[in-house]
Parts: sequence; structure tokens; C-alpha cells
Amino acid sequence: MAEHVTGASSNAFVNAPIITVRSPVAGDVDVLSRIVGSGVSADTVVFTVIDRRADGLRLDDLVLEHEIALSDVERLDTQIAAVEDHRTRLEQKYQAYASFRAKEIFRGVGADADAGTEEFYSPERLLDLNAPQTDAVQDQTVGAEGQEKPESLRVLQLNGAKEGIFLDNSAGATWNYAYWSETARHLSARLQAEMTAAQAVVASYEERITRERQRMSRLTGDDVVATVNGVLWEKLSGNGLNIQRGDPVVQIADCSSTVVSLSVSEMVYNRLSTGDPAIFRLAGEARVMEGTISRLAGASAEAVYENMAIKPSGEHLQRYDVTLIVPELRTSDGSSGCNLGKTGRVFFEDRPLDPLRRFLN
Repeated sequence: MAEHVTGASSNAFVNAPIITVRSPVAGDVDVLSRIVGSGVSADTVVFTVIDRRADGLRLDDLVLEHEIALSDVERLDTQIAAVEDHRTRLEQKYQAYASFRAKEIFRGVGADADAGTEEFYSPERLLDLNAPQTDAVQDQTVGAEGQEKPESLRVLQLNGAKEGIFLDNSAGATWNYAYWSETARHLSARLQAEMTAAQAVVASYEERITRERQRMSRLTGDDVVATVNGVLWEKLSGNGLNIQRGDPVVQIADCSSTVVSLSVSEMVYNRLSTGDPAIFRLAGEARVMEGTISRLAGASAEAVYENMAIKPSGEHLQRYDVTLIVPELRTSDGSSGCNLGKTGRVFFEDRPLDPLRRFLN
């Protein structure tokens, strides 16, 4: 009768929803050494699944092909360095030959045709491809009346030297230096293009290896972490057992979603509405906590507790079920155990003698 008058519950207990963590792959499970009831936080590893029979042949093939591609890049790099070194030496020999040969031709022209001062016919001027033909040389090819005269061999050699072309065979094999230098330059350019293609192949293999490893990680298993802050409530599998994908392994009570479950008489229940305020007090404590009615499940509400940590008693199910949200009970971690299972009473109206009862407690 007092319950009807005051609007109080006969019993109430702290409860929380259960999160079932399942295996993402088939394999052997290794549940970590955490004991049931210990607190866990989000991103904490709760178990590991390993499939030692996963096929890694494709990954091995990709790694081998990647190593072959890398060796091709190293080969091309060595060849390019060798060709560039060879081309440089050929260019140096050609430049040295051209300089000395130009001096030799200059001396011959100066002796045969009185070509002018040595400063005017310096090797630097002769090797300048843009240098205009000198007056002295023109005097040898054009007569006094302005008529063109046959060029002497020395004059032809001098004009050729100005263009980097030497018209005698006195140099022997040195004549080939310029030709082979140009050939080496083309070979180096071709090897550079092959190097670019080889590097692209290496990059492609690296990307494919990364994707394959990610795929293998999903197949072979990995560490599985908690998705909520709470309490390790139950282990559903033992260490070393072989499980299938989707099998439940552990259950975690979500402390961030703690509620108070209670039952009331039919008379009190019919006076309540979702969103009504209420007061919850733990048994043996004077402190009261404000709450709000979040669900009215009525009689025989056993089904609503299927995913809750604590199941109601038979007496509870014979009455009318109410769920209360009490923000003070919700925690950001499971270190306090969420106060799960603790009992108390809920009051929906303040009673006249409540201040005296609080003082006496």
C-alpha cells in the first residue's frame, strides 16, 4: 500500500547493454589474459584470431616479381653510369684533339698564305662555330679583281676546323671520338627512358603488394579491439579453439550506456509516462541521483533483457517493467565496474517524510 501512495519501485538495479564482439575471420582464437569483470576501453585489444592455413602464395609471387623489377632498375642505373662516364671521356678526348688540330692548321695557313697575327687566328676563335670567316682567309679564296680563286688544301682544312670538321686523316682513330660520343649520348637517353619504365613497374608492384597484404591481414586475422568503454562481461570462447567467421568471442558491458532497471505495480505504472523525472537511491546510501524514464516495457518484459548484462528475476517479470536513465551512473571507462548489479529504489514523487528519512540516514 505504501508503494502505491508514494509512487516508488519495490526493487531496482543497475544494468547495461551488452556488446558482443565477433570474429572477423575463421581461425584459432587467442583470448587475452584479461579476467572477466575487468574494465576495458575503446581500442583495447580483447582477443586475437589467427588463420595459419591462409594461402600466401600470391603475396610471395608479388614479392619475388618486385625484387626482379628492383634488380632491373639497379642494372639500368649501372649501365647509365657507365655510358655517361664513357661519353664524358670521349668528349674530353675529342675536345683535346680539336684544340690541338686547330692550332696545327692555323700554323700551316699562317706559313703558306701569310694569314695574319696568331691572336686573330687563336684556337678559341677557330673552334667558335659562329665565328665569321676572316679577311685573311677570304684573301686566299678571292682574287684582287673579286674573282673566286681555287682554295688551297690548308684553307679548306681551316674552314672545316671552324665547323668542327677536320678534312685529313692525320688523327687516325681520333676521328671517331665525336661520332662515338654522340652515339653514347643517344644510348644514355634510351637507357633513361627504360629506367623510367622500370621504376613505374616497381611502383606498381609495391602498390599491389600493399593491397595484397591488407587482404591477407583480413584473411589471416588480427588483433580485435573493443568498440566501447566498459567491462569484460563474458568469454564465449577459449584459447586455442578454432572458430568460424562471425562466431561470438567475448561480451562487453557498455558503461557509457548504463541504465536502471526496475519494476512497479500496475497502479504506479499507469501513472508514469516516458520522459517523467524520477529519483534513484542506491541501497545503503543517502545520496540520491536524478533520472528520467526512458522506456515502459510493461508486464512479462523478458524479451527486452536479451541484450542486457543482468537478467530480471521471476518476481520482477510478474510486475511492470520500467527503464530509467541516470546520467550520474554512466562512466567513460569500466574501471568502476559501472556499478552493475547494485540495487536500490526509485521514487517518482517526493514523499512528505523524505527530508526526515534523509536526515536519519
